[in-house]
Amino acid sequence: MSTKQNGRPTIATVLQTKLQYLVPAVLLLAAAIPLGGLLLVTRAPLLLESMSVIAIAVSAIVALAAWRLSSDRQGPGITMWDASGAFAFIGFAAGMLSGPQRVLWL
Repeated sequence: MSTKQNGRPTIATVLQTKLQYLVPAVLLLAAAIPLGGLLLVTRAPLLLESMSVIAIAVSAIVALAAWRLSSDRQGPGITMWDASGAFAFIGFAAGMLSGPQRVLWL
């Protein structure tokens, strides 16, 4: 028997495609929201340094999730690997703009 009836996809096929995009989005939000909330309670002089550390930590979490879920690096649209690279870029840029003496205060 075919997975399509009358030329329309079945409910299982539709749910599988929806879950394919839902899992990475939930993992990304689960990593970014708590660590982003930490930025709200950080003192102003250490904000850039904290953002650097947090962005690199989120990048590592997203990269591990992408690796564990076997995410396609060349997939259509924005993949989890792209999000991990964006967080790493933000983290390294914030680290380059911050002063090296302030990092010791963390």
